[in-house]
Amino acid sequence: MSSLALNQINKFYGPNLAVLKDINLEIDSGEFLVLLGPSGCGKSTLLHAIAGLHGVTSGEIKLNDRVINDLPCQHRDIAMVFQSYALYPSMTVRQNISFPLEMRKVSSEKRAEAVQGVAKLLQIEHLLDRKPSQLSGGQRQRVAIGRALVREPSIFLFDEPLSNLDALLRVEMRTELKKLHQRMGKTTVYVTHDQIEAMTLATRIAILDKGALQQVGTPNEVYDRPANTFVATFIGAPRINLIDGSVVKSGSSLTARFGDAPDRIPVPAALATPLSRAAPACTFGIRPENFSTVAGSPGENDVDIDVVIELIEPTGSDDVIIFKFAGAELTARLRAGSILGLGPTRLRLNTTKLVAFDRQTGSRIG
Repeated sequence: MSSLALNQINKFYGPNLAVLKDINLEIDSGEFLVLLGPSGCGKSTLLHAIAGLHGVTSGEIKLNDRVINDLPCQHRDIAMVFQSYALYPSMTVRQNISFPLEMRKVSSEKRAEAVQGVAKLLQIEHLLDRKPSQLSGGQRQRVAIGRALVREPSIFLFDEPLSNLDALLRVEMRTELKKLHQRMGKTTVYVTHDQIEAMTLATRIAILDKGALQQVGTPNEVYDRPANTFVATFIGAPRINLIDGSVVKSGSSLTARFGDAPDRIPVPAALATPLSRAAPACTFGIRPENFSTVAGSPGENDVDIDVVIELIEPTGSDDVIIFKFAGAELTARLRAGSILGLGPTRLRLNTTKLVAFDRQTGSRIG
């Protein structure tokens, strides 16, 4: 297996347009790293630079400690699966998968053996004699993956491979990709703008915005401890609630106050020390699932707050609740049917995973 290192990668188009800005990233052997971000953030540009499809303005790309910046893409021992499948329409599935080996002058016997093995792995043995026009979108994507697998590369690159599939097929293919990585253990770099794909597939996620790396961490780390408000709002559905507030010192303890609401919110112990050193005014982040209905006595890190329910959106197992609190419109995700109507009510907030951000810079406090 192989590791990849990106050191101080910059990419400019002209003197003023920076597409990638000082990207530093180490991808461990066998890791499934997802490059995540909105359209235009530079994630595909970075993937193409790793593949050798275009160069970088400055910085080093290392594969197993060897600088490969000037190495042609065909000699990098890297296989890439594109968004558009890029299959040859006049060739059968067998010929499409076999083509990279044919270009390497591999014998017909070894080619046939390799194609059969890949087809069995991807469960497309019955499709080998069909042409791409006779396949569904999911089947075409399997063939594109098979063509990459048959080369047995050091690293796999995926450029939004599921974006052309319908919602149900995307879920199925996502599961298949995860199983495939678990079986093969190959180093993989995967580009997507879909945070659900990123959270379910990745061992680590690298989040980009405007060409700059915002945070690298496991799915749980970027969800529970986002580096800044951009990461916090980009990860999670429904998105995190951000509400301006202030920290109030009461003896040796700290509480948070949101807007002009009378309720004082207990600050969890893990957040108390960094908040005590920060400016009193900050922005708090509350995930929708941290709210619940009021039942029994509140726990140590719970507080009951008065809210006004404005909208209920049923989603099946859950209801998404839109409500007003402290002059802000917030979102909660509650068990289906737990809120019966609109208007004033009380909700319980668990503050255990409350996060705070500097109001000026947007960076997480603590």
